[in-house]
Amino acid sequence: MRFPKIALASAVVMLAAACGGGDDSSSGENPDSLTVWVMGTSQDDLVAYFDEAETRFQEQYPDTAVNVEFIPWGDAQESITNAIAGGDAPDVLEVGNDQVSSWASQGALLDIGDHVGEWAPAADMDQEALEYGTYNGVQYGVPWFSGVRTLYYRADWLQEIGHEPPATWDELIEVSEAIEEEYGVPGFAAPTDFTNGIASFIWGNGGEIAVQDGEEWTGRLTDPETVEAVEFYAGLTQDGISPQSYVGETELVALADIANSQLGMYIDGGWALGSIEEQAEDPEVLENIASAPIPGAEGNAPVFAGGSALTVFGLTSYPDQAFDLLGVLGDQEGGKAYADVAGFFPAYPELLQADEYQNDPARAAAATSMQNTRFFPSTPRWNAADLDNKILPGAVLDIVRGGDPEEVMEGANEQLTTILNEPVE
Repeated sequence: MRFPKIALASAVVMLAAACGGGDDSSSGENPDSLTVWVMGTSQDDLVAYFDEAETRFQEQYPDTAVNVEFIPWGDAQESITNAIAGGDAPDVLEVGNDQVSSWASQGALLDIGDHVGEWAPAADMDQEALEYGTYNGVQYGVPWFSGVRTLYYRADWLQEIGHEPPATWDELIEVSEAIEEEYGVPGFAAPTDFTNGIASFIWGNGGEIAVQDGEEWTGRLTDPETVEAVEFYAGLTQDGISPQSYVGETELVALADIANSQLGMYIDGGWALGSIEEQAEDPEVLENIASAPIPGAEGNAPVFAGGSALTVFGLTSYPDQAFDLLGVLGDQEGGKAYADVAGFFPAYPELLQADEYQNDPARAAAATSMQNTRFFPSTPRWNAADLDNKILPGAVLDIVRGGDPEEVMEGANEQLTTILNEPVE
């Protein structure tokens, strides 16, 4: 039996026998059961998915049951922390794809590099998404599913004023101004507290946020392309394209506006459609909300592929069997099936070419954008830079308020580089 390296703090290793889905694996026997922790709440379609996954898994391990526990996202931090400390623990664990490095640094995840290297489906995955599952060069997770943001717009309005959805920055301004002139409402929303949206504008102009060289991170916020992109995004508010009421706000502030004909275009993910539907006073408006890829400087902009990764918990007693279960959940069959029932996209670019994605008006734009994705710095320190210090939103806010773009971005870059290179606790 092959046992990959376990990257754990020494204080945690002693707890291994108390955790995982089965007893001590030294006997070479297979476990009676393995446990999967899935983030979110139980739904009938998800339960049916895991029933099918158990059937597939038992083709290889007929005497091993698959137990599935749904962990609300709000409880994930506490639940995983308690599991590290020796409490109830899973064998296979879903984590947000931007959380892999954080949990790996805390010893919660198993090094699965050897397994992934021999796992055929890995070659067909989105390779950037697969790379995002590493920390310090070690593979800890594989992408399970992804979701992306697109540009939502009033299709009936654009048809009436004779415009296609904007594909470039110039067209974004042109269409926004035409909407405001014709309908008397803002054409586009550019909330300042919106890292994912700001990042697409940076990437859509050929800019970068930060790059890694060895163990060192270097901020790239002073690159001309990055400065120009952030200045353009902030200028949408300064020039009146986007209302001042969105300053300091997230994209959530625009939901009610587009739902009730008070806004022409904004950026969000498909997961927001339920909230739009709830807030729409006139349900017929929903029939006229369509989506397109986010416009870049000269064409479609790259987007951050948010989603989840599948990992093996660091203290499982059955690492080989746990990875085999991960493989059933995350291969082309299992990954696509889960993405479909969860309302996201599979991590396999070739699958996204299928008619069911490309010819579905509700999913075509996102499916196209899924083939043009980027990722934030793969380090636990990114959360400190973004969630705690709001470096990019803060820079946009400072420029909107009149700060010199080059000076603002220089200060932001120094802060970003410092934070990303701070020791991981």
